[in-house]
Parts: sequence; structure tokens; C-alpha cells
Amino acid sequence: MRRYATPILALGALAIASFTPAIASPGETHGTAETLEDGQWELGLFAALRRGMGNGMELSLHPLTAIKAPNLALKKIISESEGKKVAVRHSLTYATPLLKTLSTPGTGGVLPADSTIPHIVALDNRFLASQSLNSDTLLTLSARILLGLSFGESDWPQIDMPIALPRTAAYQDTISTAVGVQLDGQLTETLGYRLDIDAWMMPLSEAKWAVEARAHLPWRPSEHFTAQLTGVAVAGAYNYGTNWHLLPGFDLIWGW
Repeated sequence: MRRYATPILALGALAIASFTPAIASPGETHGTAETLEDGQWELGLFAALRRGMGNGMELSLHPLTAIKAPNLALKKIISESEGKKVAVRHSLTYATPLLKTLSTPGTGGVLPADSTIPHIVALDNRFLASQSLNSDTLLTLSARILLGLSFGESDWPQIDMPIALPRTAAYQDTISTAVGVQLDGQLTETLGYRLDIDAWMMPLSEAKWAVEARAHLPWRPSEHFTAQLTGVAVAGAYNYGTNWHLLPGFDLIWGW
């Protein structure tokens, strides 16, 4: 597990990368069909910078990795009724500079130093449907298609690492798909929970599947700040066989 610690921080961009109040607390809209209100901002140590644009729209990008992996996402609510919202989220990422950064010898080198990295543009398209089960509980179902468009010569091996595998597989083999379910709720006035699971399929890759299950524990002492602990369990089929991993995480998220 220790050998994954350094590269996982960089690969977070590739993985790149919840409730119904009128003004959402930081982190509450993550992974749901909810969007930030017009003019509302949100930023985390690792979470994306988000801004509510009004009319059910939200723009986001990951500033931590934007230099090495320029990215932009738009989420838009397309249907809304009492207790239910449906949204689509489309993002665009230019992954080549980050992959070239990972192609280095020694510590932190995930890819061989002589790898040939083409120009890669990734299109991440998601369908999100959220339903309020009660005043404190939100259920979200999702479907996702990740398309990788590659231009130029390419000679780099599959990244057999948790979280990164299904996302970078699309860069090499055109497509990865996923379906997911997420449950958000409250334990106390300031302590919440989020449970989500995503099942990935990579139909054109040698490694065919991966499952990611996450448990989040967000603490929201105010409407402008959230501290969150996360545990992730990942199982998948790699080129060398099936394997599983347990990974910890945390984030600090501010909103204004």
C-alpha cells in the first residue's frame, strides 16, 4: 500500500475528478443532481472550485491540477419536481501534461520515462437523478460514460493502480462506463454521512471491471466550512489479476 501514497496524489486529477437546502453547505452537492445557488462559491483542498451560475447551472474545475491537467465541467439541472431533480454533468480534460509528468524515473514515476504520450482529450458525461427520501436523506442514482480521444503516436502501459485504472483506461481504449448509487444523510445537526458505490466497466480494455465504495463523514460546524474524512475500498481486475485496496482520505472545503 505504501508504494501508492505518492502517485495517488497526482492521479487524483484523473479521477477527476449533497442535499436540498436553499443554500448548500460546502460539499453537500457533490455527486448529486443538486447545484450551487447563483453566485455561490465552493473550494476544497482536493475538491473542485465550484460556482453557481443560476438557472440550475454550476461550473467547476480542479485548480490543484489545472496546470498539469486543464479541466472544466458544467452541471445543469434538466428536470425538477417536488423532492426530485435530474441533471447532466459534462466535463472536458486535457490529460497529456499530467501523464508526461508521471512519466519520470525514480520516486513518483508511474509510467516508464521513455513512454510516448499522445495528445489526449477526455470527455466525461454523467446523468444524475436525486430523490429526497425525507428532510435529511437524499438518494442519487448515476450513469457515466468517459470517452478518451487520442491524437498522435502512443506507447505507454496501462496504469494498474486503484482509482486511476478505469479513468486512464479510457485514454488508451476509448471508453469506460460506470453506474453508481449515493446516499446522503445526517447523524447529528453538524455531522453527516455519505455512502456511495460505483461499478466500472471497461469493455475495450484488458482489465474489464472495477468497483469503488466510499464512506464519507462530513462535519459542518458552519454554513461556510466542512471537514471530511473518507475511506475508500477498491476492487478490480488488473492486467496481473484481481486485487483490492483500502485507501484513506480527507478534505477541507470552504463555501461563500
